Amino acid sequence: MRYVTFYLAIMLAVFVFTATDAKAADEVYRWVDENGDVHFSDQPPKQVKSEVIDIRPSTGIGTQPAENTNADADTSTPAGAEQPSRAQQQRDERAEKRKEDAEKQSALAAGCAQRYELVSQLEPSTRVMIKDKESGEVTRMDDNERLKVLGEAKDYISKNCKK
Repeated sequence: MRYVTFYLAIMLAVFVFTATDAKAADEVYRWVDENGDVHFSDQPPKQVKSEVIDIRPSTGIGTQPAENTNADADTSTPAGAEQPSRAQQQRDERAEKRKEDAEKQSALAAGCAQRYELVSQLEPSTRVMIKDKESGEVTRMDDNERLKVLGEAKDYISKNCKK
């Protein structure tokens, strides 16, 4: 019982002294020396006129965001708009890269499907009929042209397709 009372008395004393110490630290003095330099201190200067700066009591939690001191910062965002954090920028970049990769894979898959279709049409038959895009008339593809197109399609498939 005696230890509890002693402990509470010490805690009360520590609390009282820290509370008065914090109040004293809230007074800041400002003065300008003979060289025009501005000084701040918690003690008033001797032989120099100073003014007391009023400081709001601290809650221990920062209420104002830190200013960006980076001179190379991108100023393209409008005033008041928050810039994304570096981590968010990296996530956005990775998402953009994944989107581009997916588009490339989609285009590649479409190209492979087109080449497989072309091979399935040109390979088994020596007589291939094609329709001219401009005139609309149907003509027979000669054997050299058919083999050339077939070879190009197979090269594309071997380099780009996984089947």
